[in-house]
Amino acid sequence: MTDLEDLLAAAADDTDRPTRYTVDDIVRRGRRSVRRSRIAIVSTAAFTTVAVIGGLTAWSNTLNQSDGPAGTPKNETITVDAKTGRVVDNESGKTAQAPPPVSPLSDAEVLKRCKDSDVQYVTSMQRLGANTFDKAGPIDARWTVLVKSGDQQRLQALFLAPDKSIVSTCTMEGPERGKTHGRYSTTQVFSAGKASKDQRPQAVQGNVRVPVDGATQVLVNLAGEAAPRLALVGPEGFFTLGYPTWDEAYKTAGKTAPEEWQPSVQRVRAYDAAGQRLYDWKYQKIEISKPTPVPASVKITLQPAITPEVELTEDPETGKPLVATPPVSPESDDRIRTRCRKPDDAYFTAGPAGDRRTTDAGKISPDWQVVLKTGTGIDFTALLVSPGDNVVMWCHMYNKADNYDYGRSGVPATGKFGIQLEWGQVPDGVAQIIVDLPKIGPVKALISNGYFIWGLTGGNSDIKNVRIRGYDAQGEKVYDAKHDVDADAR
Repeated sequence: MTDLEDLLAAAADDTDRPTRYTVDDIVRRGRRSVRRSRIAIVSTAAFTTVAVIGGLTAWSNTLNQSDGPAGTPKNETITVDAKTGRVVDNESGKTAQAPPPVSPLSDAEVLKRCKDSDVQYVTSMQRLGANTFDKAGPIDARWTVLVKSGDQQRLQALFLAPDKSIVSTCTMEGPERGKTHGRYSTTQVFSAGKASKDQRPQAVQGNVRVPVDGATQVLVNLAGEAAPRLALVGPEGFFTLGYPTWDEAYKTAGKTAPEEWQPSVQRVRAYDAAGQRLYDWKYQKIEISKPTPVPASVKITLQPAITPEVELTEDPETGKPLVATPPVSPESDDRIRTRCRKPDDAYFTAGPAGDRRTTDAGKISPDWQVVLKTGTGIDFTALLVSPGDNVVMWCHMYNKADNYDYGRSGVPATGKFGIQLEWGQVPDGVAQIIVDLPKIGPVKALISNGYFIWGLTGGNSDIKNVRIRGYDAQGEKVYDAKHDVDADAR
């Protein structure tokens, strides 16, 4: 994802990574966005190893892994009642909640219920060019049902690929009613988190696996719950807390600022059959320095429009035809403002933004100017500028159900936005812009009111570092730089 998201660790949307615990507050390059079904999981690792102290099946914690070999026990123990199987967390004195029920469904029935949705998920990811780490194909009879929980209707299941490269998650509300599906690599980290300190494999970061051999019990602490939960544990360290309820999945989302967000899973501990603690991960909040607020008086500074004297139709470097400029959307400005009210309302419902200017600008109204719009039919991506001329709203609407991707950005102290992931501000002296997209080639960008765009950005983003070239009125190159952009623009 991007700057703050990289600091917060792994992030993506529901087509880039599977879901278990979700939030809709995403921060991108100084702006907060909302997306229908946008997913982010925040997790930073702090490992702990432990040693058994024997007796009545009690365990003792040792120093963090970073401190070197095991040190003096801290006497942080849990106790298991051999008769009832109840586990007491002696750190808190709380009895762990019982594990979720094992599903009564046969493995064959579990596969039957999950297979069709998994095929659709895998196919859609391939079509979008997402989940490039996943080479295992859809689930079938060769896949192992690792763990299954639920009843005759609800189902939560994990499948392991024949080559053990992928774990597929399946959550069903009923025999033919899928809820969520996803894929985790068992070896690779999330692409957005490669710069993060958390280099655990996706399945571990996604809290479906503990990275140790011999785990027979897993304790999970969720935010807002005093007592830990016992997970249902399968082979090779895979586990589940069962069918996720809405309250569990969105426990920590709330109406908090993005920087205050925390994941539902706060701690994961694993123990072997002898009672020795093998693994202890705790969430550690990442402290992010707050930037100096930009005064509301700083306005957007735009380059005046430059009319090309030499119209570019071919790539000046190769002589090949340029991909056509994205069309201006046929939707009226009023219609765009009306349709963008839905994500705009969601933005304000999500809670306070880090940059007060984005909310102080108020909700969308006729005073918001549509400065750029591209698309065909009912699908469009548009930019709107606030009445105070210091905030840009980016709104992408698609499909009849009005799925959306949306964000607001306050102008930097320089008065210029530069080039964002989904749109850009025209550089000084530039009359025409070429964006080199990896899938379709060099696109002549649509320029309007000092802004430019290279297609229908948004939806299922595929962020790539691409070359962007700018040419003056005479067709001479005056700008040439690489930027991270949504390269999957249509």
